[in-house]
Amino acid sequence: MAIFHIVSFKTSNPEASLGLLTEKLRLLQGSCVNPDTKKPYILDLKGGNVLETEGRNKGMEVVFIMEFENKNDLDYYLYKDPAHEEFKKSALGEWGVVDVVAMDFEDGKH
Repeated sequence: MAIFHIVSFKTSNPEASLGLLTEKLRLLQGSCVNPDTKKPYILDLKGGNVLETEGRNKGMEVVFIMEFENKNDLDYYLYKDPAHEEFKKSALGEWGVVDVVAMDFEDGKH
């Protein structure tokens, strides 16, 4: 079953940073590669600006959902992938991310 990672961001200056944050996160789909196969392992990535239709977004401004083949790929992405580590440093530094909400689920598993 597929594993999904949902992540949303709030920044200190949305006008200045959301475009770059979004652009760089989308690039991770190609730059995050499995160290053994040398192939990208993020199967799919979708995201965009939060629509405030219910007013329950907790201030998050942009949200993404990423699909992984298995939990090992997700764990590598979260804790070891050099491209993702660099993204996290930039997000918390130069892009002004002040809050992140992230959660994961396995499709069909209750």
